[in-house]
Amino acid sequence: MTNNATTRELLNKILLKKAKGYTFKETTDEFAVVDGEKKLVRSKTVTKCVQPDINAIKALIAMDDGEADVGKMTDEQLHSEKLRLIRLLDMVNDSAPDTTDQD
Repeated sequence: MTNNATTRELLNKILLKKAKGYTFKETTDEFAVVDGEKKLVRSKTVTKCVQPDINAIKALIAMDDGEADVGKMTDEQLHSEKLRLIRLLDMVNDSAPDTTDQD
């Protein structure tokens, strides 16, 4: 695989993640100096959600080589493109780790 193809695959993966949205955990640690030593006083973990981004979807569509303008597609072509994109999103969902809270 060439470097250009690897870069393109990485860019596609990043754009797909951004297009479908994701969650991540952010940890904030608060320290205080006690008896000349730095000690952990409080640690807080927050789960944040990043909403799906329409601009990432537009970028994915624009990057797609050889695809005709969506406005010029027939109903059958639009249907097959819809199915292709759904399969692609399902593939990404299957490979992404589950980061939802399970409290």
